[in-house]
Amino acid sequence: MRLADFVRDNHGVIVKEWVTFAATLTPAADAMTNAALRDHAVEILTAIVDDMNRPQGRDEQAEKSKGQSDVHRMEAVGRIHAGLRVEGGFKLDQLVAEYRALRGSVLRLWGKAGGEPRAYDLDEVTRFNEAIDEALTEATNWYSATIEKTRDQFLAILGHDLRNPLAGILLSAAGMRKAAGPDDPHGKAALRILNSAQRMERMVNDLLDLTRTRLGGGIPVVPTAVDLDPVLREVLGELEAAHPERELRCEVTGDLRGDWDRDRIAQVVSNIVGNAFQYGEEKTPISVIADGKEKEVVIAVKNEGPLIPPAHLTTIFDALVRHGGEDGSTSLGLGLYIAREIVNAHHGTISVTSTTEGGTTFTIRLPRACAGPSATGS
Repeated sequence: MRLADFVRDNHGVIVKEWVTFAATLTPAADAMTNAALRDHAVEILTAIVDDMNRPQGRDEQAEKSKGQSDVHRMEAVGRIHAGLRVEGGFKLDQLVAEYRALRGSVLRLWGKAGGEPRAYDLDEVTRFNEAIDEALTEATNWYSATIEKTRDQFLAILGHDLRNPLAGILLSAAGMRKAAGPDDPHGKAALRILNSAQRMERMVNDLLDLTRTRLGGGIPVVPTAVDLDPVLREVLGELEAAHPERELRCEVTGDLRGDWDRDRIAQVVSNIVGNAFQYGEEKTPISVIADGKEKEVVIAVKNEGPLIPPAHLTTIFDALVRHGGEDGSTSLGLGLYIAREIVNAHHGTISVTSTTEGGTTFTIRLPRACAGPSATGS
């Protein structure tokens, strides 16, 4: 009997083994009925048989084996099954195990029923494995995407809900400090609370920016006419006050006027220079050089310090990536990622070079004209 015919005619025994195995995938399976554990098993087997019976040339088979086929016949059942398993609390490895067990059950039962192997059996097994692999790929992709979206939604809700209590802490700490005076012990305690709450506020804001980009909204920017010269000096003044022991140099040439979101560009500069403070050599200066060119403004932030390994340069702007030296107490590893997203939203570019001779330099290029209010992800 052909393998496709065997699968078509023996749904009952195959599904029974599916349910028996799925019931072992605890703790998720503990609270599930047999109907829930059976979840679309018949539809998956039917789709596999339909795929196996469809004529397929060698070229198409080669593309399909590489996951490059334009036809995704197993997409629907794979996604439905993955979605229900996510709702049931299954882990990804348990989802994969179901398909592994299904493959093993079908081939074992067919082997027991089929007698001596025939010449065309190899092609049957190949087609069966292709269909299982495609269903598994679609299921795991959908599972991962669903989990990631759920996680990002949770982070967005968490970040949003933390803002109100944080605002209360900031307001109360500021009032306590003002009432007690700077030299009073209670005033000093209030200052520590205020500084800690401000760091938490920055992390919450970073978290919200991350979820905006991950959920497809991007970081919103509202461009207006801006002169970046005073913006730079304001941001650098705040950073100098926070790091009085470090030398911060600023050099401005040319016209720095253009259409940008003032607060978001200030955030970019603060993130990049803050990164230089964190990773740069303590006794060496940090240089910020802004150059107004004909069609763009170029801002370079340079610091001396440990060389960034070439392998890290390719991921340095990725979310939640921290390369060495960061204790995690004041950062989620989002500063460079958010800076890149803001620059992208302004249709600009940001890059980094790091050499032993020249130090580390982050270069931001901002076109003078931004195409109006936007929100764009990476």
